[in-house]
Amino acid sequence: MYFLPGLDWPLKVAIGVLVTAAGLALLRPPRRGPLRFALAICTIQVGALTAIRGVVAINPASWWQYLLPFALVVVPALFAAVILSRLGWWRLVGFTPPAEWRASPVLVPLLLTLVLPAVGLSAHGFMPTTAMILALQVGFMLIDVSMEEVIYRGVVLEALRPFGLFWPIALSSVLFGLSHADNFFLPGTDPVGVWYQMFEAVLIGALFACARLRLNAIWPVIAVHAAYDTMLLLAFGHAFPVAPTPAGFLVDTVVNLCLAAVALILVGRVPRRSIRQREAA
Repeated sequence: MYFLPGLDWPLKVAIGVLVTAAGLALLRPPRRGPLRFALAICTIQVGALTAIRGVVAINPASWWQYLLPFALVVVPALFAAVILSRLGWWRLVGFTPPAEWRASPVLVPLLLTLVLPAVGLSAHGFMPTTAMILALQVGFMLIDVSMEEVIYRGVVLEALRPFGLFWPIALSSVLFGLSHADNFFLPGTDPVGVWYQMFEAVLIGALFACARLRLNAIWPVIAVHAAYDTMLLLAFGHAFPVAPTPAGFLVDTVVNLCLAAVALILVGRVPRRSIRQREAA
């Protein structure tokens, strides 16, 4: 059950490099195959994170464990930034000024995603920690959240837009859930917790995708995602995947499923444009 977290670091690095290489081999311009492009981006990210987890495992020293994980998010974040720059998609994926944002009732379910972590923080209280460790954790989290949103509610979602409205939301959300597979290689992790994290990420990813499209902005989604993870950090000291209790799983699933369903209803009709039309805009 704990085979993957127990792998020696050279095997983790090797697996990560092979997965990354497979993603790079799959990568093609989005106009030549949007779905293939989206799968390639997800594969490259998962492979890179897995390889870096192996590198982190080389040295168990505390300073190494706190500082090197920044590479877990900086590397794929830089990769996403390069992709966006080459495609010229910065504004298309939601990095728009406030004057271009749209008002929408989808903000309600987006903000309601913060209720569960707020309740958890209220019940659990603040986790004792030092200011330096908390600052490192928050810094890591902010880069991680931005990276995930840029990749899945940005690059991947925009690449899939030729498929209409529902399929880009669904596919980008499933890929977002699968992107957490690198946590199987995290030392001491519970595989059941990782599966749970992946499942809930699909539901939350659908809500975030709806908000990103309807609001014509990625900034509010990044802010809510960051607030969500910040509360987990304050309560538990990490966003480490853990196996839920049956009651916790049921509550989380029902709440997230309902919020995602409401967001899908509220998203309405977002104009469908081909990649060529978006590039010409």
